[in-house]
Amino acid sequence: MPFACSVAHRHLCGKGAAPPARRQLPVSTEPTEPSESFQFATLPGGREVGQVAPLKNGPGVGHAVTTRKGGLFPADVEDGGDMYEQLAGELGCSDAAWCRQVHGASVLAVDRGGGAGEADGLVSDTPGLALLGFSADCPLILAADASGKAVGIAHASWRGTIGRIAERLIAAMGEHFGTNPADVIACVGPSAGPDRYEVGADVYDAAIAGIGPDAKNFFIRTIRTTPTTRTDRPDKWLFDLWSANASQLMGAEDDADLP
Repeated sequence: MPFACSVAHRHLCGKGAAPPARRQLPVSTEPTEPSESFQFATLPGGREVGQVAPLKNGPGVGHAVTTRKGGLFPADVEDGGDMYEQLAGELGCSDAAWCRQVHGASVLAVDRGGGAGEADGLVSDTPGLALLGFSADCPLILAADASGKAVGIAHASWRGTIGRIAERLIAAMGEHFGTNPADVIACVGPSAGPDRYEVGADVYDAAIAGIGPDAKNFFIRTIRTTPTTRTDRPDKWLFDLWSANASQLMGAEDDADLP
């Protein structure tokens, strides 16, 4: 059985665990207690990680979200091969694959370990191969066929979200491995929460152009508060990456309009 795992650097801002895409998303940004969907566990080597219950209890896909408590990883992705393989081994995998993330929406299919090139998503059906993703304030998406025959991981930056990387991830699993989108269990991982991810008006405009008019549902105008006033900041918005990607995952059964 293939495995998906995510490696999340926590030396930047924002921590928050969003639940699976088919559940209502909260606004919590710093969960301190396990929830129904996001739980903490200890791997055989003693590393403390986060895990998503629907993936663990459904297709039984080995996965983990690391934090500072689980040990730091190199800032340069290409320098961490030995550490990534160690993490893969702790998940029961024999090899690990990763990509050089470029804040885009490209997804690659891989069947062997090592660096796969520039992309922000990976899919595989190779048994014993862990897929690694890296994040700070942007969420990672973990996806698995309910049968456990294929898995995928994506780094959903704001550019990737606007480029509909969540939909592309599910489409790639279908294209390469015959996965039925209706059979996918997908989760949006820890990241800066809906009330922490501030962007400029250019990102709002790009989202409307890339996602469509419904993108406005994923933005809230930033409010500047002083002791005496509350005013809108017309050039600043809070972008809810959790809901934006969850919406894409729930609508991923129809990929006919993907450019």
